[in-house]
Amino acid sequence: MKNIKLAFLIPLSLVLTCCSSVKVLNSWKASDVETFRDNNILVVARTANEEARVAFENEITREIRARGMNATPSYTKFPKLRPNDKLTDERKDEIKNLLQKEGFNGVVLSVVKDYQERTRVVGTGGYEASVNYGYTDFPTYFGGGFYVYYNNPLSYSNEDIYVPESEYTITSKLYVLETVAYDLEQQESKQLVAWVTSEIENPSGAAATANSYAKAIAKRFKN
Repeated sequence: MKNIKLAFLIPLSLVLTCCSSVKVLNSWKASDVETFRDNNILVVARTANEEARVAFENEITREIRARGMNATPSYTKFPKLRPNDKLTDERKDEIKNLLQKEGFNGVVLSVVKDYQERTRVVGTGGYEASVNYGYTDFPTYFGGGFYVYYNNPLSYSNEDIYVPESEYTITSKLYVLETVAYDLEQQESKQLVAWVTSEIENPSGAAATANSYAKAIAKRFKN
């Protein structure tokens, strides 16, 4: 295996409420993304919530395998991975050794980037407060390889952000998730092969939400 530079993908601890919808906000894939099909891919959900981790890793793995690729959910190989722990040098070496030992040369990661609440004012005609995430441009911190991404503060979960309800009584919960794919066989500057930023409104539970999310991002990764 060439230059294993690692960076695990995915922090997700979704609130279990109402019906959910998934909307892709932006996506990108490298011109040579097809070469990633031959990699042995580890799917990681970066979250401290074990239920969400298992659900998202299972569904994303299912979608990747359905496209004829080799993928494994991280919880089955590394149940004590603690993907949302901060990356120290010791931790980086530990993860690198785990990947090498098991022969993984690709990683697909998903992480919660933002949480907002959209509120409706009762008795004023149903006005909805606007939400503008600004996830429209290519994030510059994507391009430095796995360890650079994994150690960047922006790659950690922002799922605890809270916007006060104030006088509003009807609230929609909005989560922004980011999924990235890295080819560990490449040099650092060329490891990123794809990324998708999506919005989930009112997640209905880890399993159901994970299924809808996996299908939505898989369509964007498809050649």
